[in-house]
Amino acid sequence: MAQQLQQGLQGGAAQAAGAAAQAVGVRPDEVMATIEKLAELKTKGILTAEEFDAKKAELLKKLI
Repeated sequence: MAQQLQQGLQGGAAQAAGAAAQAVGVRPDEVMATIEKLAELKTKGILTAEEFDAKKAELLKKLI
């Protein structure tokens, strides 16, 4: 059950980050807020460091 909860949370975080990154005219403050939320999930052990780094890189590329 805990594993299912963790998978659900990971999926939700990944979807939220993906939606923010794909939005037209992404605002830097929104990207930073999303990265901060993802960092919290990493700190709680919900996301791995690899998952966090991948999403962070994806989001930061949208700012360039």
